[in-house]
Amino acid sequence: MPPWASLRYREFGLLFIASLFVTTAQHMRLTQNLYQVYELSGSAFQLGLTGLAQGISIFAVGLFGGALADFMDRRKLLLLAIGGNFLVAVTLGILTITGSIQVWHILVGTALTSAVNIILSPARSAMISGVVPRSHIINAVSLNASVSQGAHFIGPMLAGLSLAWMAAGNAYLLNALSYVPAAASVYLMRRSGASEGAKESLSIGSIWGGVRFLWRQPVIFVLVLLDFTIIGVGFYRPLLPIFAKDIFHVGPAGFGLLASAPAVGGMIAVLILLLVGEVRRKGLLVLWAFLLFSLCLGFFALSDNFLVGLLLVGALGLANSLQAVMRQTAFHLLTPDHLRGRAFAVFNMFSQGANSVGAMEVGFAAALLGAPGALLLGSAIGLILTLTFWVAWPGLRQFRSDRAT
Repeated sequence: MPPWASLRYREFGLLFIASLFVTTAQHMRLTQNLYQVYELSGSAFQLGLTGLAQGISIFAVGLFGGALADFMDRRKLLLLAIGGNFLVAVTLGILTITGSIQVWHILVGTALTSAVNIILSPARSAMISGVVPRSHIINAVSLNASVSQGAHFIGPMLAGLSLAWMAAGNAYLLNALSYVPAAASVYLMRRSGASEGAKESLSIGSIWGGVRFLWRQPVIFVLVLLDFTIIGVGFYRPLLPIFAKDIFHVGPAGFGLLASAPAVGGMIAVLILLLVGEVRRKGLLVLWAFLLFSLCLGFFALSDNFLVGLLLVGALGLANSLQAVMRQTAFHLLTPDHLRGRAFAVFNMFSQGANSVGAMEVGFAAALLGAPGALLLGSAIGLILTLTFWVAWPGLRQFRSDRAT
């Protein structure tokens, strides 16, 4: 199977394009937000609050967003979420241009964006299995991961360049324009994305369906918990403005390069997976990836050289991408369509929640220990957890979701 096989399916191709623009715009604005918060406040604590703003929305809306993806037209949900992102970007741009912007405006905008995206993400993820045959799932998930990694590279790069070349308010308006082609691609899709299979009525009990499903898959549940903990305590991205400005002494363009470097490593990981195809020992690969992530995090915390820092955050992106693709593939193979939106909502709550809670944790830790100290703490926790599960649970090393039926 060629690496681009799933793109031969029209609906997946349109979803691929929409995902690229949406995800790029999301990372572009998040990077703009972080840099502007640090410019306005000069505070690691305030950077941590951006994570709190994200986390509140993720955990408050996440399960309901997943239920919407199972009980409503997923295509319409995507259009509504894209429109919400557009409006937030325009509002932040106007506030900045008029000189009214304050840190709390950015925090509110971050919370609203997070709420919109926790509805968008499960609907988009759930549609993948419905627009390609089962034989193409791993290929489609890898291509979707390439979108995410490409957006991690392009988004922060565009944010850094836009902040260097134009006023911050205009940079937000440029960000808003990125959502237009995404909306057009979703509009052109012919499939509604409505879920198939068993139907339930929307209720409190049905909203919790994703949690119940995840609980019945213990190995995947543990993989998700490991991701939440290790990536959370080692979430270095909110501290990159501090490393760029105070440790590496580079400007906005250098910050953009540093923020984009993880995506380069992530793209390398995705390219390897696309070329290799099937990976049988998925659990073992996840454990190796977490080990590499934790080690590189510690070395990055100790680095004071910009080029070495770029290489290390690239390795962090590679490790994170490897484990993320394995977890997502398992979800697609094991989840029935009528539960897929709710299952991916839980998946995204843990995955994005790791970023949000992690941003809050490392921001607070950096205020007490300094940015390097906060990341060294995260590195130590990650190493201890990974090695503990490696030794104590052989079944995790032997996990092979390619046997799922």
